[in-house]
Amino acid sequence: MIGWRGVMSALQEIRNRIAIGQFSELTDERLTFAEQLGVSGVQLNTPAISGERGYWEYSDLKSLKDKAEDRGLRLEALENVPIHFYDKAMLGLPGCDQQIENYQTTIANMGKAGIPILGYHWMPNGVWRTPSVSWRGGATVTSFDADLINV
Repeated sequence: MIGWRGVMSALQEIRNRIAIGQFSELTDERLTFAEQLGVSGVQLNTPAISGERGYWEYSDLKSLKDKAEDRGLRLEALENVPIHFYDKAMLGLPGCDQQIENYQTTIANMGKAGIPILGYHWMPNGVWRTPSVSWRGGATVTSFDADLINV
């Protein structure tokens, strides 16, 4: 059993960190931007890495982590695998057991590579979003207009 000091030491390791994310590639431009912001890490959404076997390979995941660490950043999390990695599992279709095994392989490979978090959604039709529009200064923003809803 660990004492109070052990608990406090462990809590120091999991303190809040600030990261930038929601992109699929670790480009030099994005990594430079992260450095300029002074964040400690990055997060990727459905990273653009090969998954020909229906899961992410350890070597590809390790390369992502190394690319971030080479710039002094931590790869905090990956959010979502490609839907074709688990669509049959979501819908109970033939091949679902193989997809579940492949998903387990992805999780194991992430752990081996030292990537601690995998976010996911369980929606066969993807994540729904409101549309993007051009706004002030040419920035792209999400929008919502109640007048466009057919009730």
